[in-house]
Formats: sequence, C-alpha cells, structure tokens
Amino acid sequence: MGLFDRLKDAIQPNEGMARDPARAQRIAAAVLLLEMAHADNNHDPAEYDEIRRQLKAHFELSDGEVEELIDAAAPEARSAVSLYQYLKTLNDGLEMEEKREVLEMLWRVAYADNKLDAHEEHLLRDLAELLYLPHEQFLKAKFAVTGESV
Repeated sequence: MGLFDRLKDAIQPNEGMARDPARAQRIAAAVLLLEMAHADNNHDPAEYDEIRRQLKAHFELSDGEVEELIDAAAPEARSAVSLYQYLKTLNDGLEMEEKREVLEMLWRVAYADNKLDAHEEHLLRDLAELLYLPHEQFLKAKFAVTGESV
C-alpha cells in the first residue's frame, strides 16, 4: 500500500467498519492494544498473550474469534498513519465507562511484561486524552491494574 493510499485510509474510515459498528469497535480496540504492545519496541510474547486475554474477556469471544480479530486488526495497526479513525470509532460508540475499560485493557498490556516503559506511559496518557477521559479515569484504570490506591 502506497503512502497516498495510507493517507486516504487515515482520512476516510474503512467502509466495512462503518457497516458493523460493534465489529468496528472491536477492531479499533484491538488496533490500540497492538499499538501498546509495539510502543516499547520490545515484542514481548506476554503482551500478545495479554491482548488475547483482554479481547476474549472484554468482548466475550472464543479463542478462534480472538485470532480472527487480531488477524483483522494487525494489518490495520501496521499500515495506520494515524490512530484517528480508531479513536473516533471508540469515541462515537462508547460511553465514558466503556472507554475507561478500554484504557484499563491498555494498562494491562503495558504491564504484561512487568515493567512500564516511558513510551508506553506516554502512549497511555495520549490515548486517555484522545478518548476524552479525565485524569481521574486515567488513574482509576491504572489503579485497577496495579492495585495501587489513591
């Protein structure tokens, strides 16, 4: 896919995603989870295992459905010039509590290798802001994963 095609895809949402909002939300969440796994440039198998666990639990999917979802999201994540269309899909279709749950999933992937890289934390902060989540929700998601208290 050329640069022009990637830019066009970044501006225009995928037609298939527009026809099935629930699938679009699952793909959008999966793309963000894959971006989180790649944020530290360390492709740790624990992070991919955590992505599978989170997708299975959050969306109540079978193992086969999780693999299909990852297979659909992986090329999107690799070719994405911007996360705009995925964030828009989530912002348009989810309530604040649901977006906080997505952020919690992201925290779980970031901590799957038992360390939080500076790039991961930066991405988490950016995504929380782009999901229009107040700092309180950012902290709630973090503390739900780390077990810390306020």
